[in-house]
Amino acid sequence: MRSARGQGTVEYLAVVLLVALVIGGGTAAAARATDTDLATAVPHQIRRALCIVTGGECDRDREPCDVASDTTSSSWGVGVAVFRVGYGRALVVERRSDRSYLVTLTKAPSVGVESIGGAHVRIEGGRRRLSVGGATTASVVASLGHGKSWLLRDEGAARALVARLERGDDVRAADQDLREATLVLDASASRDAGERMAASGTATLSGTTAVGERIDHATGAHTYFLRAGADATLELTASLRGLTGSAAGELDGDVQLALTVDRNGRWTDLGVVGTGDASGAASPPRSASRLVDALGVPTGAGRRWTAEAHLDLTDPRNGAAAHALVDALLDVRPAAARDAAAELARRVRARAVVDVRTYALDRTSSGFDVEVGEGAGFSAAHDSLTEKTRLIAARTRGLDGQWRSRDDCLKEAHG
Repeated sequence: MRSARGQGTVEYLAVVLLVALVIGGGTAAAARATDTDLATAVPHQIRRALCIVTGGECDRDREPCDVASDTTSSSWGVGVAVFRVGYGRALVVERRSDRSYLVTLTKAPSVGVESIGGAHVRIEGGRRRLSVGGATTASVVASLGHGKSWLLRDEGAARALVARLERGDDVRAADQDLREATLVLDASASRDAGERMAASGTATLSGTTAVGERIDHATGAHTYFLRAGADATLELTASLRGLTGSAAGELDGDVQLALTVDRNGRWTDLGVVGTGDASGAASPPRSASRLVDALGVPTGAGRRWTAEAHLDLTDPRNGAAAHALVDALLDVRPAAARDAAAELARRVRARAVVDVRTYALDRTSSGFDVEVGEGAGFSAAHDSLTEKTRLIAARTRGLDGQWRSRDDCLKEAHG
């Protein structure tokens, strides 16, 4: 009977521990396969056994990796006087190490205010870019995004779904739904100078704060998240006697805190995710374009890093630490909240499963923007972006605190 769970749990735990300790051959083989020895493999099995009997997230360190992704996105915005409206759409196709696919479609209408000083026109297409004039802009834009995700068994099913989404056909119900409210503060400056030697440059700084919810219909779990990010972009174009080239670089970072609650209202997971991008693009002079194409030189290469930690809140002590922090925040007790946050952070560092990934990143973009005014003014913009990533390094810190290379993920990434 379930009411006798206490005694049954102890007995089951004893059996599992005995099996984990006795089957040394299998454990040793597993240790060799993951570059660990018996001294770390046995504690790993004990931790997993404890996790199993307490109903925790015991396979978090064995979950599939995202090994590659393709993203296509577009956005437009129009500003009149000091008001601005816009719309964005993104379609992301992620390939996972278990050969399944995750397809996500998001849409986000936006509204905000902006200030413009000067006049500037930018037109970009592939490797060609034209920038004229100079202007400074500042804006505050809020958006309310919604998205859907589908988990597909193979590439064929993913391609078929993407084709239906692109045509606007009806598709089956999504596996996950997403809602997100975002606030973006943006500032940019552009300048054009020179006659015989024409040069122009644009610099952009922006900060983002977002809150949202993700619903998994298969499990009934709800994940609530808070996200903050910042990015900087620098674009330069120069021409001399008909030879024109351009270069662009971008740095951005993102941190997200996520709390997952199961269908019964029990807190199950605390996620901390950090992401950073560094990318650059180069457009050689037209006379060199054919040579670049022939050599296959990448023009938008970069790197993406992600570090993702998950703390199992079904562990009573982990759960108590998370609840203590939330209670202190809700009761507005700063000192208690500080101590609770320190304790929770300590448990994340010591007990969380951590995944670290590095991806090769390639971006290409095209579009235009027009800005003119003094304070109030007129602006219009449209941009399209294609982004591809491929996994090049993956390590995981498991339940035993030992780091392991995810060779299974890397094999699929290069397969």
